[in-house]
This record gives sequence, C-alpha cells and structure tokens, in this order.
Amino acid sequence: MSESPRVVISILNWNGWQDTLECLESVRRLDYPNYLAVVVDNGSTNGSADKIKAWAEENLGPGHVLADYTRETALAGGHPETEQSLDRAVSTSRMVLIRNEENLGFTGGNNVAIHYALQRRVAADYVFLLNNDATLNDDCVTQLVSAIRSTRAGIAGAIIKERSGDVCFAGSGPYQRHLFLPLTSERPCLRSTEVWESPVAHGAGMLLSRLALDAIYERRRSYLNEDLFAYGDELDFCNAASQAGYKTVIVRDAVVTHGTAERNDRQRDASHFFYYFTRNNLLLARSLLPTRWKPPYHAAYLTLSIRRIAKRLVARQPGLARAMAYGLFDGYRGIGGKWKHHGRELKSHATK
Repeated sequence: MSESPRVVISILNWNGWQDTLECLESVRRLDYPNYLAVVVDNGSTNGSADKIKAWAEENLGPGHVLADYTRETALAGGHPETEQSLDRAVSTSRMVLIRNEENLGFTGGNNVAIHYALQRRVAADYVFLLNNDATLNDDCVTQLVSAIRSTRAGIAGAIIKERSGDVCFAGSGPYQRHLFLPLTSERPCLRSTEVWESPVAHGAGMLLSRLALDAIYERRRSYLNEDLFAYGDELDFCNAASQAGYKTVIVRDAVVTHGTAERNDRQRDASHFFYYFTRNNLLLARSLLPTRWKPPYHAAYLTLSIRRIAKRLVARQPGLARAMAYGLFDGYRGIGGKWKHHGRELKSHATK
C-alpha cells in the first residue's frame, strides 16, 4: 500500500443539494493528498444532481475531471478513459457524480458508491462514509487513515460534534447497551487516549477498509444491510465487521461536525424517520440481542413506542403516530427494505 492510500469519500444526496455543497467545500479543504469525492444522488426530485454538477464545473478548477455516471456504469467501475483521467488528476480537481434513478436509502445508495470504489480500475484502499449535512476538520481523513493503519482495525470512526461544539458521539458500549439507548439517556465523553476501541462507529463519518468490506461482502453478498434502508445501519455493519474479525476504533482528533440539531428539527416532522427508526430498532434487536435480553427489551421498547404514538396523537400529528405504528407492525413481522408507504407519507406530509 502506498504512503497515501486511495480513499473514496462517499457523500449521499437526496434533495439536499445545499447541504451537499457545503460538505463538498469542507472536503476540498482536506490536507489528505489522495482522495476521490463521490456524490451519489439518490433519486432526488428537486434538480439536486444538476446543481451539484454545476457547482463542480465551476469550483473544481481548470483541467478538472468530472465523471457523471449512471448507477449501472458506476457498478461496472466507470468508463475506462474517464477513470484514467480521474486517477491522473489531483484530489481537489476531480469528482464523481452517480445518479440513482430511485431512492435506495442510505444503505443502498452508499452500497453503489462502495461497489464503484472497489470495482474501479485502481480500487480504493478505504471508503469514507460522510453525511452530506456534515463538515470535517482539515486533517480528519489523515487522522483516520493513520489510526486504521496503526491499529489494523477494519473501521475507524470520527468524533461527531454538533454545530454548537457539543460532542454527540464518541463511541459506545456493547451492542446490547447501544440498543437500549433509545430507552435511556447517556452523555458521550471523550477519552484521554488518541484511539480507542468501540463496538460501533457513527455513520456520519466512518472510514472502512477494503479488507473489511471484502470480508463482509464474502459473508453476506452485501456491504451495508439494505433491509434497514436507513438508520441503525452502522450498528449492523460494525457487528458484521466484528464477526469477520475486524475491530472498530474511534479517533479523538478526527472530527466531523454534523448538523444534528437542525437535522433533528427536520426529522421531528418526517414520517419516514419515525417509521425506520421504530422498525429498525426491532430488526436490530432480533439479530443482535442475546435471547435472555429480548424479553426485557421488547417489554420496555413496546411500552415506550406506545407512549410515543399517544404523544403524537395528543399533539394532533396522526401521520407521525401512524408511521410509528407501521414501524412496530413491520418490525415485529421482520419486514425490511423500503417502506411501502415511503413516498406517500412524504408527499402527504409535505402538503400540510
């Protein structure tokens, strides 16, 4: 492996081009010399892909290389001539835009980027998943790559901060404890060491090694679990990496600033968030919790969910209550993938 391993940065966009452009500006300030930014437009309906392309053509500079791929072309590793040009260009003057025709969720959208990264003419050594509503410190990727190489981990996660500067993620306890977090409250805290192990990294900013990705794909023919669609996928992925023999570490000096408060404000009125969050906690509990933990978990989670549904009904938010009820129903039936009412709920709520 070279002194500066090849890093593909996967940024998923869905109708959020303003956030994505701010994220890309942050990426351009990175001090890491060998990265390729890949924006996956996940079936946006507001012209996001064209706006992102226009920004790239204006800001990547003279002689830049911008690849504009369909999903099928990306999965095949791109166009050979374009790929050669990308590899010759400096990091700040190259970008790939992948256009998905439909919304494949966080898991499916990022899986397209991961497949592309590993099928390229010169495959990536690492894939960095970065939320489009996040920015990162200039040496974030440098710190993550250094940590993952020195510890031989499969995943290196960043510290996640809110825009206020408060730390909202710095690692977690065991999977069982992580699943119980929706039932409790816990303040994250930084450690004194530079790197420490954690069962889970945060999906807003985590570096994945090609070795871990290959091992997970060999086991289940997928990278991120597309049954989850969105939310909770990092817990499943880190568990799969652990089962394949790869640990996860958190890196103190790698910082990603996530629009957590603003994002939570938007999600508060998003039916799809309530559905996936409710359902996926049940799907994850089914696969990750030991048998002896399941009865108390389900007793507590079902009680909490019913209280949440009642709270939304009292607040005259029947759409959100209905989304949580659907999430409970599908979660206990083991139904994964894209919610059958996903588009309808978003459209009906947008008209209110």
